[in-house]
Amino acid sequence: MIALVRPAAPLNRYIQNVPLNYVALAAWLRERGFAPLILDMVLPGMTPEAVDRAIREHGISVVGIGAMTCEMPQAVAEARRLKEAHPGLRIVFGGAHPSADPEECLATGAVDHVVVGEGEIAFERLLTDVREGREPAERILFSPVPDVDSLPRPAFDLLDLPGYFALESPWHFPKSRRAVQFITSRGCPYRCSYCHEIHGKRYRGMNPQRVVDQIEWLVKEHGVEELLVVDDIFNFDLERAKEVCRGIIERRLEVHLQFPNGVRGDRFDEELVALMRRAGTHYFAIAIETVSERFQKLTRKNLRIEPARQTLRWARTHGIEVCGFFMIGFPGETLDEVRATIDFALKEPFDTVFFSLVAPFKGTRLRTDMIQGHFGEMSSEGAEALEQLFPSVHNAALPAELLLRLRRQAYWRFYRRPRTLANLALHMTSATGLRKVLRAVRRRIFEPETSSLN
Repeated sequence: MIALVRPAAPLNRYIQNVPLNYVALAAWLRERGFAPLILDMVLPGMTPEAVDRAIREHGISVVGIGAMTCEMPQAVAEARRLKEAHPGLRIVFGGAHPSADPEECLATGAVDHVVVGEGEIAFERLLTDVREGREPAERILFSPVPDVDSLPRPAFDLLDLPGYFALESPWHFPKSRRAVQFITSRGCPYRCSYCHEIHGKRYRGMNPQRVVDQIEWLVKEHGVEELLVVDDIFNFDLERAKEVCRGIIERRLEVHLQFPNGVRGDRFDEELVALMRRAGTHYFAIAIETVSERFQKLTRKNLRIEPARQTLRWARTHGIEVCGFFMIGFPGETLDEVRATIDFALKEPFDTVFFSLVAPFKGTRLRTDMIQGHFGEMSSEGAEALEQLFPSVHNAALPAELLLRLRRQAYWRFYRRPRTLANLALHMTSATGLRKVLRAVRRRIFEPETSSLN
C-alpha cells in the first residue's frame, strides 16, 4: 500500500547514506499495521524501472517522498514521473523543504498532500483514511511530535544494509565501512536563524538505556561497526550524554562513533569528552559559524567562543579529530569580519574545516529576518537572489565572487599546512580514503559552484 521513495539527487553522489528518516517512519507505520516498502534510488539497481516494478507488484497506492531544498528538483521530477506511470497514485511530500513551503509543493501539480514537521502521526492518519476508504480532509497535514521513547527501533531490516556498506560512507573517514546514521534525540532549544525547525525548538532526548539498547541491537543483529550520530544537539543534556557513553563502555560494545552533524561547542566538560573517546568516538564537528560577536547575536546562535575553544583542546588531548564548521557571507558582514572568522579557523588546531556560504533557505528565521530588514535594507539584486536561494549575492559590499575567492584561499592556506597534510595522509592509505580526499579538494578548490550552503 505504501512505499517511501528516495529519488537520486546530486547531493547523493557525495552523501551515500541510509535514509534515516525513512527507516524511522517505516518502523512507526509497521507497528501500526501497515507494510511499508523503502525504495532508495541511491542504491545501484534501484532504477526508475525497478521502482515501477515494485509499485505494481506490491499494489502500492501511496508514495511518500522526503526532500531537503537541494533535493527538491529531483523529488518533483520523480513525483511527476510516478504520476504519469501510475495513474491514481497518491503522492505525499515531507521533510525540511516541504515543511517550510507546503504550498509550493502542492503548486507543482505532482503532489497530493504535504506533511509538515515530524511525519509519524500525521502520515499514519492519512494512510488510515486511505485504507478505510475515506478521502483525507486536508492536503496539508500538521503532525504532532511523538514521544521519542515511544518510537520503535528504526526499520533497518527493510534496507539492503550490505548494499549501503558497499557504498562510500558519508562525511568523515569512517573506521569501518559498516557504518549507518543514528539519532538519540530530536529537537534543539537554540534558535540559530539559519537552521531548520522541522523537529521544533524543544530538546527531546531518548532514555539513555533505550539508546544503548538500540546500539547493541545494531551491532549484534545487523553487524554495524560505526555509528554516525546526527542529532541536532547530542550534548545538550551533559549527564544524559555521559550515561549513553557509560552504557556503551559498560556493555563493551565494539563500535566506532562520529558526530558529523556538529555538536554544541560550549556545552562540554572534559569528563564528557573523555567518556566519548572511551565509548569509541574518533571524530566530531564543532559548529563555530562566526567569531563575530555581532553576528552571533544577530543569528541568535550566541555561542561562547572561549568554551568552544577549550572543547577543541580537550578533544585533541583525548585523541578525537575535530572539524570546524564556519559560515561566511552574512548579510551586512564586513570584509574584516569574514577575515576574522577565517583567521580563527586557520589559527586553532582543527583537523579539518568547512566553510559554508550563507543561504536564506525557506522556513528559516534568517530568511524572515532579511525580508523584514533585520540586517539592514536589501537591494533589488538581493531580493532576487533571495528568491533563487543563491548565497551571499544580497550582500552588496561582499559579492559572491569575492566570498568564493576568500573561501578558496582559506582552504589553500589550511590544507597546505604540514600538520594538516600529515593528518590527511593517515587517511589516504586506502583507495576509498584517497578518493574522498581528492574529491574534497576538487569540490572545495576547483568546483565552487557545487559547494555546500549552510
